[in-house]
Amino acid sequence: MKKTIFKTLLILTLCFCVAMALPGLSAAAENIGSFTAGEGIGTIQIYNSSLEVTDCVLSSGGLPRGMSATWDAAGVYVSGTPETSGNYSATYTVYTSEGAMDVPISFYVEAAPVPTATPEPTPTPRAAMKITKHPTGEYVEAGGTAKFVARADNADKLVWRLVSPDASNTVQGGEAADFFPGLEVSGLNSETLVLSHIPTSLNGWYVEAQFWSGSNHVESSGAKITIVDENGNAVNATPKPTATAAPTPTPTVTAAPPASGSDLPVDENAEKAVISVQPESIELKPGESYTLSVIASSPNGGSLSYQWYSASADNLNAALPISGATEASYTLTQTDGTAYYWVAVWNAKDGSRSSPVYSDSAEVSIASEEPVVTPTAPPAEITASRSSSNVNFQLVLFSIIGVLALAALIGVVIYLRADSKHKGE
Repeated sequence: MKKTIFKTLLILTLCFCVAMALPGLSAAAENIGSFTAGEGIGTIQIYNSSLEVTDCVLSSGGLPRGMSATWDAAGVYVSGTPETSGNYSATYTVYTSEGAMDVPISFYVEAAPVPTATPEPTPTPRAAMKITKHPTGEYVEAGGTAKFVARADNADKLVWRLVSPDASNTVQGGEAADFFPGLEVSGLNSETLVLSHIPTSLNGWYVEAQFWSGSNHVESSGAKITIVDENGNAVNATPKPTATAAPTPTPTVTAAPPASGSDLPVDENAEKAVISVQPESIELKPGESYTLSVIASSPNGGSLSYQWYSASADNLNAALPISGATEASYTLTQTDGTAYYWVAVWNAKDGSRSSPVYSDSAEVSIASEEPVVTPTAPPAEITASRSSSNVNFQLVLFSIIGVLALAALIGVVIYLRADSKHKGE
């Protein structure tokens, strides 16, 4: 009788331990799926209960940035758009009127696919322009007519202009008649420019042809206008333009063409200057000054002259001359942005000057201040309002009960085998 009662109590103890161990055995994390970084997951319910949920706290692990967990009386949910890839796991403790329940979850976020960049189409390079005919100088009496002819291969457009003897002023051909009273201009859109009723004030000026191909341009050599008297002798004096009674519109004066600052004619066959030391690029602090310099020499013992240019892009064709910057060095001060600088060098000897030689571009940039990094707020998630030590204690308790249940099961098996053997004897 005692043995029967003992057996019954042992079996009941085993059943009780197994029942208590089931929550601990069911604590394995539930895999809620695989997701892709940058794509929304919608809303996934990770816990559903017929009992009213009174609270929910994160006890371990966490969610990736961009995802969050929420809860209401009916259950617990995760939603959002994961921003980072990797394996993630989290455990939430859900509280109801009957106690607490751990809800572990796990999932994987794979990296977003990298889009394949479409290569930019390679533009077809334009053929280089080549001047085949430079205009030549003309000797003409005051009030007379002169023709100037210029040609170039692979040019889209031709612009005629007049340049002062000291190269400080440039007048577009279409505005020349307003700048020089009485002057008549024709052939502006052709290879032949005709100037009629030439005034004495044009003495010493140069006629230039500027050829364009897209955004690129090249200039011809200057053709000098020399006013002569009735005996063919050059007129030395260059009177200023005579003001008329009616107001004369002021022409638009463009940037001066490459010039050395002298009135010597350009000789394309003259030996050019040689640049041995180029101006150097540098990064400055706002407001800091810097001196650009170049070292050049004359191959035939001639005299050198300089002109500095600047532009906001690394494109010599867009560069403009800097007023007063006519030495081998130039001191600048920048406050922001990036600018590019060049210097042109001419070699003059025996009454003529060479075409200019340009230096390499020197990039001068201003160092930007380090941006202030504002810390990014952590992803929204359930805030722990209770200590998570309860959860850890509960897991330990379930584990101990499970071990006890297993030990009880082993004890029952041993006892039953021993009792069976005893009866057999």
